[in-house]
Amino acid sequence: MKHLAAVVYTSVASRPLSARELDSILVDARSFNQRVQVTGALLHQQGTFFQYFEGPPAAVAEVYLRIKLSSKHKNITELLYQSIDVRQFKAWHMAFAEAPSSVLEELTNEYWEMSLPELRIRQALSPGLNLLLKFWATATHRVLSAEDERSDNPLHGP
Repeated sequence: MKHLAAVVYTSVASRPLSARELDSILVDARSFNQRVQVTGALLHQQGTFFQYFEGPPAAVAEVYLRIKLSSKHKNITELLYQSIDVRQFKAWHMAFAEAPSSVLEELTNEYWEMSLPELRIRQALSPGLNLLLKFWATATHRVLSAEDERSDNPLHGP
């Protein structure tokens, strides 16, 4: 029985965000999501956000509503909203494809980078995680594996 839900979406910052504003988004997301038992990852690259989050269905719906109501971003494009069997993230992550502007961003990015090997092992098991890692590879201009290249990439069309 599937007892969790996952969402993947992209959005664009409403305006350029300072390092302080990005730190605030990160701290707020971690605090709220921990309280409602939602985990996942938020990637940021030059004003584009790509987020994957998971947890109990009611909590995921609550987090997603907060996201949709936020004035910090626009053009939300939902890529996936589905039931899942198992979490892909034990904690909350945020990563930056561009150089971090603050100590918090730098530490968060280092933690994300350390998590990547484990995430890559599990990516074939989760469509949402696969999308997240493809975005990261594209945003950072990293080479995808041959398997990644063969699979469909909804970010760039068929």
